[in-house]
Amino acid sequence: MKNQTIEPRIYDEDECAGCRGPDAIDILRFQRAIRAITGKWKIEIVCILVEGPLRFGELRRRLPGITQHMLTEQLRDLANNGIVIRNAFAEIPPRVEYELSQAGIDLMPTLREMRDWMLKYEHQLTAS
Repeated sequence: MKNQTIEPRIYDEDECAGCRGPDAIDILRFQRAIRAITGKWKIEIVCILVEGPLRFGELRRRLPGITQHMLTEQLRDLANNGIVIRNAFAEIPPRVEYELSQAGIDLMPTLREMRDWMLKYEHQLTAS
């Protein structure tokens, strides 16, 4: 993707007649959505689970550097936000699998768009 130069936006009255920013409630909704997917490992977890359901141990192996506590916490947050489903099977020994919910699957095009936006403007974005 071609990098863009930093240029001021040109406001065209015909293009943006009646344009206005989002309502306060929409800003709150956006903040809630961002909080649901931000966290030290959440995006990595979602991107791994797009391949299909995985057990906790396999997820941990695919995320070098994550602690058991952190993975548990991030999976719990993702499940509470409806992005991941935790399936506990009544077996001995117990088996638990995690998979993306429909909301998690529907998130993937948004993540791809965010990636494309980042590639377009990456030269302007600073690493923190």
